[in-house]
Amino acid sequence: MRILMRGAIDPMIDMNPAKFIIENHTGGNIGNMIFTNSIARTLLTDEHTTIDYVDLRKQKLDDAYASFVNETYDYFLIPLANAFKTTNYDELMIITKFVKKLKIPCCIIGVGIQRTISKARFSEVYPHCEEAKAMVAAVLEKSPMIGVRGELTGEFLQDLGFLPEKDFTVIGCPSMFTYGDTLPEIKPTVLNENSVISLNSKVEFEKLEGYRPFMEFAKRNMALFPNMVYVQQQIDDVRMIYLDSIKQELRASKSYDVSKAISFTNIPAWIDYFREHVDFSFGSRIHGNVAAILAGVPSVAVPFDRRVLELAEYHNIPYLKVKPLSEKKTLYDVFEQADFSSVHRGHKERFGHYLDFLHTLGLDTIYDHDYTGTKPPYDQVMDARKFPGVIKAYDTLTDAEKLERYKDSFQLYREVRKNLADSLNEKEQELCAEKDTLKKQKKQIQTLTAENARLKEQLSVNPLLRIWRALLRRMKRLFGSK
Repeated sequence: MRILMRGAIDPMIDMNPAKFIIENHTGGNIGNMIFTNSIARTLLTDEHTTIDYVDLRKQKLDDAYASFVNETYDYFLIPLANAFKTTNYDELMIITKFVKKLKIPCCIIGVGIQRTISKARFSEVYPHCEEAKAMVAAVLEKSPMIGVRGELTGEFLQDLGFLPEKDFTVIGCPSMFTYGDTLPEIKPTVLNENSVISLNSKVEFEKLEGYRPFMEFAKRNMALFPNMVYVQQQIDDVRMIYLDSIKQELRASKSYDVSKAISFTNIPAWIDYFREHVDFSFGSRIHGNVAAILAGVPSVAVPFDRRVLELAEYHNIPYLKVKPLSEKKTLYDVFEQADFSSVHRGHKERFGHYLDFLHTLGLDTIYDHDYTGTKPPYDQVMDARKFPGVIKAYDTLTDAEKLERYKDSFQLYREVRKNLADSLNEKEQELCAEKDTLKKQKKQIQTLTAENARLKEQLSVNPLLRIWRALLRRMKRLFGSK
């Protein structure tokens, strides 16, 4: 089977970190790689299966490309994260228009809402309900059903008129099924001052009112755990630590230690780092905590919105809301009160449902084959690759490492600048062509308008017409009253 998947990068490629970061091969968030990684591992069954990737925001989705996709692939898969959010209008429209051009099966594997934790129904406050409905309807024309992240997203789709277990089903996040019906056992851990704590958040959240309790909590615990690290997931945050572009207010911040910031450009490095170095993961990024779970590391999520909350609830991921982070609490308290074994409860059943969903779509999986004595194809390829390791903050590098990083980045920035210039020239040529077309159309309109005026003038002076009009007036006087 030949599969095309929405994604910013093939997770099996060991890309140069500078290229990965500067060209943004993340879709904006390195967490996106975790669920595409899982889907690829699940569907890559043998040498006859191929999976290619398309970044819908970068690819020109014209008729020619749609024809290429129709001729080349058997399936178009659309893994999504929190696609139903107020800032995502453009992508909803892009997916809708592109899917309508395709003749092959298409399916959404995981999509969720993003909103604050409030009592109002999402459909009452979301401004793009019609666009969301149009996208789902377009996909359902080419798929038996779609998979959504949680019950809250399901509730939203029901409000739009879609039926549960007919049009959609709740599957959670595919990332949690990376290893099928099993999850690594959570390693026994006792926290102490030498423990490595992974804190995941978003740099810009420090300025948000709702995040203050969380950031103050992080600040209090920095002194307790000097080996704490900050895993950056947003591409802008990764760029900041990669090329020494940290904003001055962040350098002065007491809740953000630049020297402790790290990131990753591939999933193997992320999971390996956690497995080997991290004792406890804590924070607001759902996939930052999923990475920890896949590495067997104790994890507690802090949901600030519905997208994290519905996944934590569905997968039984330990979580703690912001309010309980009082001044008296420390990470010791959070750690001791969490039930880390909860993710294992119901996991086999959730995976069974996910597998049934994939079968409903007509997809073949590695769990339908016997790999006794060998490994699934995806694992074989990944084992043979050497992936870049952890990305450390620029401040922590030696002078030689800083120079090497700038060399790689400078060359790439030159290429990016050239590509942007070429793209701008292409757009300008297209605009000039459009202007020429408009000029021709304007000239045609002027010609037709002049011809119409000429005909009217001819009709007005035509003797036969004048006689005909006179007869009509006379007949109207004679017979108009009867």
